Amino acid sequence: MSDKIWKLSEKIPDEILKELSVYPKIIAQLLYNRGIKTKEGAEQFFNPDYKKDLKDPFLILGLEKAVNRIIKAVKNNERIVIYHDYDADGVCGSTVVSSTFSQLGIKFKTYTPDRQKEGYGLNEKAVQGIIKEGVDLLITVDCGITDVDEVDLLNKNNVEVIIIDHHLPAEKLPDAFSIVNPKQELCGYEFKDMCAAGVAFKLCTALLQSELAEDKDVKEGAEKWLLDVVAIATIADMMPLLGENRTLVKYGLMVVKKTKRLGLKKLISGVDRFRNGIDANFVAFQVAPKINATSRMTHASVSYELLNTESEEDADKLFQTVEKANNDRRKFVDKAVKDAIFWMEKDIEERGGISDVIVIGNDEWTPGIVGLISSRLTEKYNRPSFVYGRVGNIFKGSCRSVEGFNIVNAMSECAGKQKDLFKSFGGHKGAGGFAVLEEKITDFKKHMQDVAKGQLGKSKVAPIVKVEANISSDEMNWNTASFLSRFEPYGQANPMPIFSSSNLIVADIRLIGKNNNHLKMKLKVYLKNGQVKFLDAVGFSMGEFYEKIKKNDKIDATFTLEENEWNGNKSLQLKLQDIKLKD
Repeated sequence: MSDKIWKLSEKIPDEILKELSVYPKIIAQLLYNRGIKTKEGAEQFFNPDYKKDLKDPFLILGLEKAVNRIIKAVKNNERIVIYHDYDADGVCGSTVVSSTFSQLGIKFKTYTPDRQKEGYGLNEKAVQGIIKEGVDLLITVDCGITDVDEVDLLNKNNVEVIIIDHHLPAEKLPDAFSIVNPKQELCGYEFKDMCAAGVAFKLCTALLQSELAEDKDVKEGAEKWLLDVVAIATIADMMPLLGENRTLVKYGLMVVKKTKRLGLKKLISGVDRFRNGIDANFVAFQVAPKINATSRMTHASVSYELLNTESEEDADKLFQTVEKANNDRRKFVDKAVKDAIFWMEKDIEERGGISDVIVIGNDEWTPGIVGLISSRLTEKYNRPSFVYGRVGNIFKGSCRSVEGFNIVNAMSECAGKQKDLFKSFGGHKGAGGFAVLEEKITDFKKHMQDVAKGQLGKSKVAPIVKVEANISSDEMNWNTASFLSRFEPYGQANPMPIFSSSNLIVADIRLIGKNNNHLKMKLKVYLKNGQVKFLDAVGFSMGEFYEKIKKNDKIDATFTLEENEWNGNKSLQLKLQDIKLKD
C-alpha cells in the first residue's frame, strides 16, 4: 500500500527514562530524541527564560574587540558600511545592526549584493566601490567568513573589516580586524548554532549597554525589540530550535505580534486567516518566503527597506513590490517544476525507470530559483537532484539530497575524477551549491551518475517517515496533547512529533474536500482496561487510499496528534502521514 520506510527513533535508555520520570514515558522519549537527558534540561526546554538562557555576549570571541572598534569609529566620525547577504538571515541580520545604529545615532550606509549578478559574499567589484567611497569600516553580516582575498584587498586600502557570520570557517580565516562567529575554532561560547541575525543580536545587545548608549535614552531591555527579525531569521535559515535559539524564537514571536516595524506589520497582515496565528509555521511559510522572494526576482534591498522604513506610504509601496515578487516567484517556480517533471517523465519512459540521481537544467532558470526546483524534484522522486541555470558560460546550480547520500561528498568524488570540473561547490550533506563551465556539464552529469550508482547502489531508495515513538491508545489523550503544546515553537531539530500505532480498526471512511482528494476516517481503538475509544483521523492529499481500505480493516498508521476545533467543539485528531494495511 505504501512504499515509505518508517524509521523509529532510538528507544530512550532506562537510566534516562528514570531521570525524566516526572514526565509521561511518551514525553520523556520525545525529550530524549531532542538530546535532552536531564530534569534541568527538560525544565529549560519547557520554560524558556530570557534572562537565564541567553549567555553573556562578551563570551563570543571577537565581540568585545568589534564593539570597541565601532565605538572608535563613532568617535572619529568614520564612514561605516554594513554589507549583508541577500537572504532572509542576511536581510534580518543587517536590520538588527542598522536598527541599533539608528537608535544610537550612528551614521552608516548599507550594501546589498545582487543575487544574480554578484552572488554570495564579498566580491572584487563591490569591494573596489567601497574603497572608492572612502569607507573606513566595513561590517559584513551573514557572509565574509571565507572571503580571504577580498578582506586582504580591503586591508591594503585601509578599510578595516568586522565579520559577523555563522557559517563554518575554512582552514584559513580572513585577516579581518575582528571576526564574530561562534563557530571559530578558538571561540568558547557554548551555543554554536545561531544564525547571523542571532550573532548580530549578541553584538548589538553589547552595543546598547556600551558608552554609546549613555546619552541616548536607551532603556533597559531595549534590545528585545530586535527579536522580531531575529526570530524570523532563525526560522528562515532553518536553525535548530533548541537551546538559545528556542528562547530567541519564543520571545521573538511575541515581539512579531506587537512589532513597531511598519513593513513587518504589512507582512503579517493576513494572519487572521490562520488558525494558529503567528507561530513558527506562519513565519516559515508566510513571512520568510516573501522576504527571500525579492533576491530571487528583483533585488533584496527591497526587503531590507521594507523592514526598516518609517514611512507608511513607502511601506505600502514596498510591500506591494514584495508581494508581486513572491507571486512571480511562485508562478516561475511552478512553471519550471512543471517543465522539469515533463522532461523527467519522458526520461523515465525512455530509460524504463528513474535514474539514481537527477541532473537537470535550463538556460531560463535563474540561480535564485534553482534551489526551490531542486527541493520539489527531490521531494517528488525521492532522488538526489542537481538543478542549474545559466550565467554567461557558467551553469550555476543548487542540489538537495535524500537519506544515505551525502551531497558534498558526492561532488568531492566527482571533482576527484576530473581536474577543474567545478568552478566552485560547497554545502553540507543534505544541500549545496555548485558552478560548472558549460563545456564540462556533460562530464559532470556522467560523473555524478557514476557516483550516485556507487553510493546508493541497488539499495531501495524509498521515502522515509521519521517516527519519534510508538504511541499506545491510552497515550492518545488530552494530557499528551497538553504536553505537546509545550514543545512549541516547532521547527528544525524540534519538529512536530510523528507517532506510529498498530491495529487501528477502521470504523468509518470517506472522502472529503472540494476535489474529494482528502481522506477522513473514524478509528476504533481498545484501551488497556478493555474500553473502546473512537478517534478522528484525516489524511490530506491521501484520497488514493480510499479504494484500498474498507470498514473494519485493521491498519497501522503514522500521524501527528493535534487539537481540532469545529463549531466551537474541540477534539483530538490524528493527522495522518502514512498508512499500511494489515495482512
